[in-house]
Amino acid sequence: MIRLRLQRRRHKQLFLLISVTIAAIILFVLWSSKDALDTSVSSTSCKYVPGFICSLFFIFEDPKPADISGSPKKLSPGPSGTGSLGHDALIQPKMDHINSFYKGENAQKLVSAHKFYAEVLKDIVEAKPDCAPLEDYKNGRCNAERFETSDEKPMYSEKYLSQFLQLNKTQLDAMMKSHKYILDKLPNEAPKGLYEGDGIVYVGGGKFNWLSLLSVRALRAQGCQLPVEILVPTLEEYELELCSRIFPAMNAKCIYLPTALFGNNQEMAKSLTFKGYQYKSLAILLSSFENVLLMDSDNVPAYSPEHLFKSEPFTKTGLVVWPDFWQRSTSPDYYKIAGSEVSKTELLDKYSERFGGYLEQEAVEPLDWLNCPYHERVGAIPNPSSESGQLMISKKSHMKAILLAFYYNSYGPGFYYPLFSQGAQGEGDKETFLAATIVTKGKYYQVGKFLAALGNVRNNEFNGNAMGQYDPAEDLEWNRQKKKLLKSMGKKEAEEAIKKLKPPKIIFVHANTPKLDPWELKNGHDTVDEEGNRYRLYGWGMRSSTGTDFELNTWNHMKVLLCDMNLNLDHFKDINRKQLCHEINEHITFLVSTQDRLD
Repeated sequence: MIRLRLQRRRHKQLFLLISVTIAAIILFVLWSSKDALDTSVSSTSCKYVPGFICSLFFIFEDPKPADISGSPKKLSPGPSGTGSLGHDALIQPKMDHINSFYKGENAQKLVSAHKFYAEVLKDIVEAKPDCAPLEDYKNGRCNAERFETSDEKPMYSEKYLSQFLQLNKTQLDAMMKSHKYILDKLPNEAPKGLYEGDGIVYVGGGKFNWLSLLSVRALRAQGCQLPVEILVPTLEEYELELCSRIFPAMNAKCIYLPTALFGNNQEMAKSLTFKGYQYKSLAILLSSFENVLLMDSDNVPAYSPEHLFKSEPFTKTGLVVWPDFWQRSTSPDYYKIAGSEVSKTELLDKYSERFGGYLEQEAVEPLDWLNCPYHERVGAIPNPSSESGQLMISKKSHMKAILLAFYYNSYGPGFYYPLFSQGAQGEGDKETFLAATIVTKGKYYQVGKFLAALGNVRNNEFNGNAMGQYDPAEDLEWNRQKKKLLKSMGKKEAEEAIKKLKPPKIIFVHANTPKLDPWELKNGHDTVDEEGNRYRLYGWGMRSSTGTDFELNTWNHMKVLLCDMNLNLDHFKDINRKQLCHEINEHITFLVSTQDRLD
C-alpha cells in the first residue's frame, strides 16, 4: 500500500514537472514569436518584462472607470480604415494601441474633436455639388508653362484661361450654390483647447511610413525637438512596431485616421472616402498642433526648421506657401463660384523669378485688363502656382481656411482640382490652402526665392531628382534688403549690390522622384549604373546651397535606421537586409570619396 502511494506521488510529481516544462516551452515560443509580442502595452509600463507576460497583468487588471461622462467607447476598425489586413491576429493589438492614446484629458479632447468634425463633415456632405463632374475641356487641358518672363509664352489672361475647362449653366449654378452653402456654414474657430503648440505633420502609410521615418530621423539628427505626428490612413498600413516603439522613441506619434476623424460614426465614415492628395488637409485638421508644418513624407529637411515657428513671416501671417515651377492656371470660373471679384482696375505686385520676389507695379489708368495676366489682378490668387511638399499654417488664425480647403479636397478630383489647375502639371491639393485663405480674407506669405531644380548630369542631360525650397525667414529678410537697395540706388547700381547679398539657403529637399529608397535607387540605376559607376543624386552644389553635405547625411541616416538599428519595416520585409546594407555602405563610401568635389 505504501509503495503504491509512493508510485502515485512520483507520477503526480512527474506529471507536474512535465506540465511546467511544457508550459515554459510554450511561453518561450510565444515570447520569441514576432506576431505574439503584444506591443499594445507600452514598454514604459512593462519595463523589461516580455510583452506577453505583461499582457497577462493587464488581462486581470480591474477596469478603470470612465474619466468623463460620454467618453469614447473602445473603438473598432471602421470600414474606411481596415483595408486588406492579411494578419487578422494583428487587428486587436493595433486597435488596443490606437485606443491607448485616448485616455483622461485626451479622451475629453477626442469627444470634443468628434463633435466638431461631425458638424463639419455633415455640412461638407450636404454641400456636395449637385452636378456632373467637371471634365469638359473645349481646347484640351491647359499645358502650364514654366514660370519665366518671356514674350514667346502665351499671356495667361482671363480670355486665355477661359478656353480650357468649360462649365455649363447647370454646373456653374450648382457649384456656386455648393460653395456659398459651405462658406456660410463653416465656423471661424475650433473648440477651445482642441489644438495647442507647434509641431510637424506627415502623411504615412505603405512606403510613406519609411520615408516619414527617414525625414524624422533627419530632424532629430539636426537637433529639432518639435513633436511630430504621422497620419496613417488604414489599419493595414498601421505598423505596430513602428507606431508603438520606433516613432515614440523619436517623439513622434501615429494618428489612425478613422479613429481620429470618425470614431464610431460608421454612417459618416461610409459617406466620405479619401485618398492620395486629400489626406494632407486631413493631416492638418486631425493633428493636435495649433501651428503646423506639413511636410510630404518624401521631403527631407536640410537643417532644423524649428526657428520658422518663432520668426516672421509665419508669426505675422499664419500661412507660408512655397512656389512651384508653373504659371498659375486657375479657371476664371473658380472666382465666380467662390464669389470673389477679380479687379479690372488694380494690380497685384508682379512676381519675378529672376528677382526672386515680388515687385510693385506702377498704376496704369485705365488698366488694359483684357491683355493683362489674370493672376496679377487684385482679387486673384497670385503667381506662381504653389508646391505643397511643405506648408506652414496656424489653426488659430486660419481655421476657416483649413476647413474650406478640406471641403475643396473632399470634392477635389471631380470638381475643384480641375478648376484650380485645368489639367496642368501637378494638379491636386496644392492650390487649395492659398485659395481658401484668399477667399476667407486671411493673411499669407509666398516665398519669393524660386525653387531649385536639384539633379545631376548624365550623358550630357540634366536629370531632375528633387526640388529645393528656401528658408522663408531668410527669404523675407533677403527681399527686404533688396527692396531697400532698389529704393536708395539707381537700377544698375542696385543690381550689382543685390548680387553681393547672401541669398537664403535651401531648407527643404522635396525628393519626389526618385524616392529615397536605397534598394529602388539601386535597381532603377539612379545611384549606380549598369557599369557600376555611381552618382550623386543632387549634383555638386548642395553644400553651398544647404550648408551641409545633404546626400551623405541622408545616406548615413539610412544606415543608422536599416543597418545599425536593423529596424523591422514592412516596406523592406521582402528585401535581403544584408544585401541592402551592403549597397548602403557602398554608396556611403562613394559619397565620402567625392566630398572634396562639392562647391
